[in-house]
Amino acid sequence: MTDTELIARRDRLMGTKTPIFYDNPIHIVRGDGVWMYDSKGDRYLDLYNNVPCVGHCHPHVVKAMQDQAGTLNVHSRYLHEGVLDYAQRLVDCHADSLSSVIFTCTGTEANEVAMSMA
Repeated sequence: MTDTELIARRDRLMGTKTPIFYDNPIHIVRGDGVWMYDSKGDRYLDLYNNVPCVGHCHPHVVKAMQDQAGTLNVHSRYLHEGVLDYAQRLVDCHADSLSSVIFTCTGTEANEVAMSMA
């Protein structure tokens, strides 16, 4: 599929107002460590995406995701020790004045929680 066809498909499925980077978008097909690769095999250093701290496809992260998905894949509205263990690890990384966390799935949900707290 050409880039033009992908853009047309994206516009049809996601709407024409959905943001996309660059006038000539990069068709990314895979990642490895700090690198992303396009459909032509060109390599790009990823200093923007949400994963630069561990890199794309980091074996430890992939294994942890696989293990968790193989055990249970739910949100935090059930009792589950794994969620509480993760919450404790996050709390332990911060000052004593931060003693709890709230997990959200989207930016909208996070903003709604913040507004209700304020």
